[in-house]
Amino acid sequence: MRSDLLTAITANTAFTANCTVSDELPWDQSGTPLYIVNKKHFYLSVEDKDVVELYGTLDSCDVMQTETTILGYLTVDAKNQPSDIDNIVANVLLARTAIANTVTNESSVSSELENDYITYQFEYRFVTV
Repeated sequence: MRSDLLTAITANTAFTANCTVSDELPWDQSGTPLYIVNKKHFYLSVEDKDVVELYGTLDSCDVMQTETTILGYLTVDAKNQPSDIDNIVANVLLARTAIANTVTNESSVSSELENDYITYQFEYRFVTV
């Protein structure tokens, strides 16, 4: 799922020179997250999966539900944000539609202002049965 989502985000942001998509994980470099060190680079985390029993059956062929959550990060300068930041955010959120065969297909964004930068945190949530 992560690779499909990463491909869709790359395609959806190809129109802008103000943001690049990295296939690296958002790991820490000397205690600082990589997405803060490399501003205007979008990073996508690994998949966090939670599998629960949806329906129990008498023949032990239980129906399972898998909820997958993936986080994305983009940091930009607070004073000099890209002129198309609203389009970038909208297109990163829209990438969720590239994941097929899901019961639930959601994305959301929150932002945090710290020092002289804004970090946008994207959350993708997919449910499959």
